[in-house]
Formats: sequence, C-alpha cells, structure tokens
Amino acid sequence: MARKSLILCALALLIVSSSASEHDRHERHDRGDEEGDHHKQATSPFVLKEPVQVVSTEAGDIQVLPGPKELGALAENHIGLSIITIEPKGLLLPQYLDASCVLYVHKGRMTLGWAEQDYLNRQDLETGDIYALPGGFVFYVLNTDEGQRLRLYGMCDTSESLDAGHFQSFFVGGGVDPRTILSGFRKEAVAAALKVAPEDVSEILGSQTEGPIVYTSRAGYDFLKGDSAASNARGDAPKPFNLLKKAPDFKNENGWTIAVHGAEFSPLKEADVGVFAVSLKPGAMLAPHWNPRAAEVAFITKGNGRIQVSYPNGTNALDKELDESKVVFVPRYFPMCQIASRNGDFEFVGFSTSSRRNRPQFLAGSNSVFKAFSKDIMSKTFNVDAKRLEAVLDNQRDAVILPGFIEEDGKRSSAM
Repeated sequence: MARKSLILCALALLIVSSSASEHDRHERHDRGDEEGDHHKQATSPFVLKEPVQVVSTEAGDIQVLPGPKELGALAENHIGLSIITIEPKGLLLPQYLDASCVLYVHKGRMTLGWAEQDYLNRQDLETGDIYALPGGFVFYVLNTDEGQRLRLYGMCDTSESLDAGHFQSFFVGGGVDPRTILSGFRKEAVAAALKVAPEDVSEILGSQTEGPIVYTSRAGYDFLKGDSAASNARGDAPKPFNLLKKAPDFKNENGWTIAVHGAEFSPLKEADVGVFAVSLKPGAMLAPHWNPRAAEVAFITKGNGRIQVSYPNGTNALDKELDESKVVFVPRYFPMCQIASRNGDFEFVGFSTSSRRNRPQFLAGSNSVFKAFSKDIMSKTFNVDAKRLEAVLDNQRDAVILPGFIEEDGKRSSAM
C-alpha cells in the first residue's frame, strides 16, 4: 500500500512538473513573440536607416542610401538615393554616375550643366522642378540662389552598377580630393594623351584638395550662372517639369496629392520613374491603400505623422511616428496609410519605381475597392450580415484623404 501511494505521488509530481514546463514554454513563446514584434519595429525594412554622409565640405555635403556595402530593400530593388546640400555659390564639381538618376529640387535654385561630347547643355532649375540625368554624362551643379541653401533629392537606377544596389561618382576633374579618374592611369600615359610633360600632369593632378563641393569665385560664379556658359549648348535639351506648379490630382479640405508620370514628362518614361507629393492637414489620413504598379520611396519634408504598413498575412509590418528627414520605403502591393499629427501639416515627396500612372487601390472611402463587389460576396467574405456590413463599409463619404479618427466624445482627431 505504501509503495502504491509512493508511485501515485511520483506520478502527481511528474504531471505538475510537466504542466509547469509547458506553462514556461508558452510564457517564453509569448515573450518571444513580443520581443520579435519589438525587434521587427526596431529593424523595419520600411523605415530606412539614417543616410550615410559620403561628402562633407564647407560648401556642402552629400548623403546616400543605402550606405557603401550595405544591403537591404533598396539594394535588392536596384534603388540608390542621394540627398545633396549645397551652400550659396557652391559648386558640385564635374562628374558622371554609373546610373541614371531623377532629381527633385526640394529647396532653392540651381544651374545643372552637362556635356554631350563637346556640347554643353545648361538648365536652370528651381524648387519643385524634376529633371532626369542619364548615366555616363558629365555634369555639374551650381547653387544660384545667393540667399538659400540648395537641397536636392535623387533616385538612381543601380541595376547596371558594378556594385549591386550602389551607384558611384566618377570625377573627371579634381586632384587629391576629390580624386580624379585620370589618377587611375599611369602618369606617363596621361602625359602622352594630353601631349604634355609628366611634370605638368603631376601639377594638375595634385592641386585640388577642397573636396567635391567647393565655393566659386565671383568671376567663376558669374560665368557659370550667365548665358556665356551655355554659348555652345544644344537647343534640344528637355525643359524641367515643376511638380508644385501642376494642379493637384486630388484635393479636398483634408489635403492634396500630386503625381507626375511618363506621359506628362517624357524623361521619366525613359528612366521608368514617377514622382509624387502629398500634403495632409492636421489629423488627416491618406486612406489605407496599395500601389499595384510600383514601390515607393518617400522623404518626409514637413511635420510629423504616423505611417502604418500591413504584411500580406494581415499582421502589422510598420506602425511608427516619423518626423522630418526620415525616409520610408514601401514595396509594391503592400497596404499602407499615412496619418498627420494634430500639431501641423504632414508632407512628403518621393519617387515610385514606375513611370506609368499608379492608380492606387483604396480600402476605405467612397472609392473603396469594396464598392465593386456585391453585398452578398462581401457578406460571405467577412461572415457578417449584409446590412450590418453595409452600415460599416458605406459610412465613409469622403475619399482618398479622410478626416481623423472619431473619439468617444464624438470629436475627430488623428491617431497621434
């Protein structure tokens, strides 16, 4: 009898121990899920890392994404981004890129000069202008606004770059800093090509030490800015397209959206890139939607807001408050929404990976995709009574840019 009782006690202890272990496993699993969610938010591929500074001089700087040797969503999609800042009268020295690039002037005025053989094309650009620059053509940039710093955004197609996902600058002029591509040849070869003495080559290639962005002299600035700089220019160079002078594609009391595609500006068609801008009033929401034709890269240029992205399986991919200077990447097909804070307007500008009209598909509003399907299909889809479902899905009368959330007191606000 005593032995039987001992066996029963041992079995009871095993059961309790097993239950405790199972409970611990569940706790660790749940805790792991929470930590995984936190890690997912901290290392989200949608909010890009801080841009890497690759040039810094007194006259300006250049930042890029992805950084040298970095991989990730941009590199995998053959996208290279640049943010160029140039002080008044600053000059980005002549160079060419191993990638075609679409430029957007965020602030300021500039002259873009680029060469085709011995012809110089010159184009004056201002805030809001879009321009496409082919790879392999030598160009320079001059800040012509004497009272304002120039700020440019660029998106480059790195599909043909040697270092996958990264574009590179080839400075045709320069010396010690930046290092000219002439320095990659033997001094004697350069001397023979130029028909000068090797000592002359050493002098020329050893003089520039101020970096890729320099201040110009008064005479040099006037020359580069003046008509004489374009005296041998060809007349068939395309004119820029100003994004901010185009009438909004959509506008209501909650904000506006603008997009430029290849049918409106042919250089975008050649580059297969689109450009867009969005402005949301305080508390407003760009309704949940996805883009069926292109991925998007957005630079936040004003205010702060919350950006949410959903994974295909219905779990949250991103839910983060972001402010000015942050850069966001959203892959093609991924549902997203943008919500302005109550503190002020929320604005962002960016590039899409197709020059075709995007035609976003909305999940809410008077133009929701749900409107295309019968009540019976939607009722079966959600397993909810048709009348009840209609009361929910058809309640929003606004479209595209919506008012903020409705709180318990009946007032509207944002999610911030």
